[in-house]
Amino acid sequence: MQLWKLTLIYLFAIIACTFLLLMDISKWLIFILLFLYVFSFTMYPHFNALLWTNNLKKVEHFLESNKHRSLYAYPYAIAHQTVAEQKAALQKIITSYKQPYVKHNYASILAMLEKDYHRALSEAKQITREPFQSYMIAHSEVFLGNYEQAKALIPKFTEKWMSPSIESLISFKQQDRKNFKYHSTKAIKQARGIQKYLLVYSFQEMEGKMKS
Repeated sequence: MQLWKLTLIYLFAIIACTFLLLMDISKWLIFILLFLYVFSFTMYPHFNALLWTNNLKKVEHFLESNKHRSLYAYPYAIAHQTVAEQKAALQKIITSYKQPYVKHNYASILAMLEKDYHRALSEAKQITREPFQSYMIAHSEVFLGNYEQAKALIPKFTEKWMSPSIESLISFKQQDRKNFKYHSTKAIKQARGIQKYLLVYSFQEMEGKMKS
């Protein structure tokens, strides 16, 4: 957020706080009101784009404004940049974040882009958080042609978009356009925020590679 906007937000908060104190309103109530006010202008747009919104234009605007940050450069690259730039964005995440589950998650994605699916599977198995471990393992198994092994992991998925996403990938590998359209539409409908954005552009790329 631009500095002048933040300055105005906090200046108004200080004025409002002074006014409320003069009215002898409970300090706890003032604290809650000010927290909600500041959250609505500073953190809400961030969480909304990440997790809640169905508006892809809002996600696009958020990513455009934050593409200098490694974690947001990758989804932006999927929509607007080359595979080489996507790989560079993934490598930057891997080197920037210390958390092992983050490193292995994005290392698995990078291995898939490089078509090294056995390495992708190995990285996925080292992710220590569910349902992301099971999802990335299933993703890797599909690329290895192990469709039944991938489907066996679906009961572990707790995010609604994950199951139709894997079904979409299987349909893509089998060149089943009808089922691909059905499952990809369902996955996009279930997802929110940046995840919806990622699915939309990933499925668009897959659809372009399918035979007529």
